[in-house]
Amino acid sequence: MLRKFFLIALICFHSLYVFARVETPSENYTSMPLADDRWVPWPWTLARPFPWADIKGLWKAESSTMVTYFAFKVVREKTTGIKQLYVKQFDGDTCQTIASGVGIERNQKVLAQMTSKSGMVYRVQLTAFDEKDSPRPPMKSNVPVQNVMVLSMDTLDEQGLDFVMHMQIGKVSLLVGQRDCINDIKSR
Repeated sequence: MLRKFFLIALICFHSLYVFARVETPSENYTSMPLADDRWVPWPWTLARPFPWADIKGLWKAESSTMVTYFAFKVVREKTTGIKQLYVKQFDGDTCQTIASGVGIERNQKVLAQMTSKSGMVYRVQLTAFDEKDSPRPPMKSNVPVQNVMVLSMDTLDEQGLDFVMHMQIGKVSLLVGQRDCINDIKSR
């Protein structure tokens, strides 16, 4: 009995600690916790099947403080033939490569582990939503797509979750090169 009490107390303490560490949702978002207690601005339970046919190309992510680009290319693992997503991130001002990684689909989302040029490791998650399920209007894209795409980035420190950012992304080009990134910067 004492053991059960201790276990319940430990779980409650951990939940309070995790809740205190994450940002509380702003009033502009529809928020709900994920299984790992992160607050997110979209209802993940409404995720659509991942749009493998539409994902290839250059995408732009913008927030009030940053612009960055992601190039996505569908590849297959040689030995198993499993579909993967090769991800390359470009700087929003110079179009220089910041990081790259490979992602796999899990629960209708693609999760990629990224490694920066300096060796920092972080995660990028891509989730597709129907436009009617999004609490915000879809981001304008140069290339029409059928889903609202949300990109989540998070870093980890020794104690777990350190930073999380969620934002819509818009498709800039069907191609995945730096030239398309440079052309988009010139058009701003």
